[in-house]
Amino acid sequence: MRPKSEVPFLTKLAYGTVNTPLSFIGFPLVIYVAPFYSGELGLPLALVGTMLFIARITDVITDPIVGILSDKVQTRFGRRKIWLATGTLVMMLGVYMLFIPEPPVTIWYLLLWVSVVYLGFTMIALPHEAWGGELSPHYHERTQITGTRQTFGLIGLVLATVVPAVIISQGGKSGAVLEALGWTILATLPLAVLIVCWFVPERPNAVGEAHVPFWHGLRLMTRNGPFKRVLLVLFIAVIGETFRITITYFFAMQVIGIANLGTLYLWYFVTGLAAIPVWIKLGHHIGKHRALGVSFTIITLSSIGMFFLGKGDTLAFTILFAMKGFCFGSLQLLPSAMVADVVDVDTIRSGQKRQGLFYAVAGVVLKLGMALGQGLSLNLLDLTGFSAGGANGPDQLWWLSFFYCVAPCGFFLVALRLVWKYPLTATRHRRIQDRLAVRVERINAGAARIEADGVGAPGNPPFRAEPV
Repeated sequence: MRPKSEVPFLTKLAYGTVNTPLSFIGFPLVIYVAPFYSGELGLPLALVGTMLFIARITDVITDPIVGILSDKVQTRFGRRKIWLATGTLVMMLGVYMLFIPEPPVTIWYLLLWVSVVYLGFTMIALPHEAWGGELSPHYHERTQITGTRQTFGLIGLVLATVVPAVIISQGGKSGAVLEALGWTILATLPLAVLIVCWFVPERPNAVGEAHVPFWHGLRLMTRNGPFKRVLLVLFIAVIGETFRITITYFFAMQVIGIANLGTLYLWYFVTGLAAIPVWIKLGHHIGKHRALGVSFTIITLSSIGMFFLGKGDTLAFTILFAMKGFCFGSLQLLPSAMVADVVDVDTIRSGQKRQGLFYAVAGVVLKLGMALGQGLSLNLLDLTGFSAGGANGPDQLWWLSFFYCVAPCGFFLVALRLVWKYPLTATRHRRIQDRLAVRVERINAGAARIEADGVGAPGNPPFRAEPV
């Protein structure tokens, strides 16, 4: 029997809103920053790729710090909300300096302000994601909550493609696109964070506050088999996806001959937005992990199809690109919902709810994959003699096609094999939730007895379960 929803529909909507302006940030960072700083401002392409890689690596330090602190630090506003508010201020400064620079700029300027943007993004997105994982304990409702967040993210991406489409149609370049998106972010991010903080409650820690030393907690995490499988799948798939996305601009413009990339991405994200209910339904029927495997399969087939396209094949490329867009939401929605489930395995063993730390580790893995994908694609492309701002010969364009269409498929096929036999199914997760419910009842009953006897607060020893 399917559990009754615990989160009101309007609360889910309010929770998702902050993902719209966050999408305005992620889209240009991957698509337009490299062409602008290398093609228009004249910085070396390989150095731009290296600096974007280094900036991503800083998240290896900041993500765990933010995750641990957002789990532990209690304020009068709650654990998560204070991070969203503070991160908004950091993000707004970084976006202004990175998206609307005053030339001339150096490669160190790029590194500094990309790093600031990434820090602000972490301070908002990581506690926000952990907060969503805590709103409901139910396997399928978590997919709905994550789907709502991803829906708002795709709405933001659709809007973020309309801006470039209009500007490019009027003769504008990457710099004009970044400036327009920058001002849009500065206007919408504070409003969205205010809505989330005002209308979405934070859940108390119902399983108690058993103290788990950091290193013991880390050992428990490394023994969490489903979590390790999710991380590996996420890492491999993100390398392939970012590898491809980073050079989309060059492939679409120089191999296919598409004049307006903004219009192309509009189709991509509209298709992705329409597909969100499909992935939620598919995850309900065959499991989140196998729905993710279906997504990897579609991406691989469409990528191979693109390798055989050439100049003027605009319609065929748009159709195959839209097929990838259909899968875009699944790559964000399904792994995030799976992380929320594996945290319950840890809660059974540790007695703590450590959503922030688990999402932080997943975030580190995600960003390492993005850094590797972005850095590898730009540096490998540079080794072939490819020019970001100039003409390229047949050899350079062949390598561009190979890197864009074929190379990422190896990553997706490995990820598909790993995810298909993922062990934490809906049935197993329901058993875990039943054990957690028994634990909560026992804690509440003990607290009631102690309160009746007038004695101090109860202890809360960790609860051991069978191996999961």
